[in-house]
Amino acid sequence: MSSKMVKLIRNRKITLEGKYIIPQRGKLMILDIGTEDYSDNIGLLVNKKEYEQIVSQLQTKGVSCIPLNIKTVGRWLKSEIALVKGKKTKDKRRTIKERDLDRELGRSLSGKY
Repeated sequence: MSSKMVKLIRNRKITLEGKYIIPQRGKLMILDIGTEDYSDNIGLLVNKKEYEQIVSQLQTKGVSCIPLNIKTVGRWLKSEIALVKGKKTKDKRRTIKERDLDRELGRSLSGKY
C-alpha cells in the first residue's frame, strides 16, 4: 500500500476528484489520474462475488467506478464506491440550458443585467 496516499487520507488532505477504481491483477484499485506512478494505487478488499459483479458491470460501455468517500476507522481505511454512468451529449446540453435559464432568472429577480 502506498504510504504517500495513505498519509494524505489520514491527514484529511485528499480530494476524490480525479480518482477512479479499476480492476488490476485480481483486485480493485483506487487510481489517481494525475499520477503516473502505479505504486500509489490503493487496493480495496472485496469478496470474490462482489469483485466479479463489479467487473462485469464495468465491462459495459460508459460505466465507471468511483470512490464516494474515504474514511479512517481505527487503523483501517474504508471507502464507499459507486458504479456511475456518464451523461450523454443530449443530457449535457439540457443541463447547460437549464443552468443558463436559472442564471438569467436570478439576474432578472435581482435587478442586475
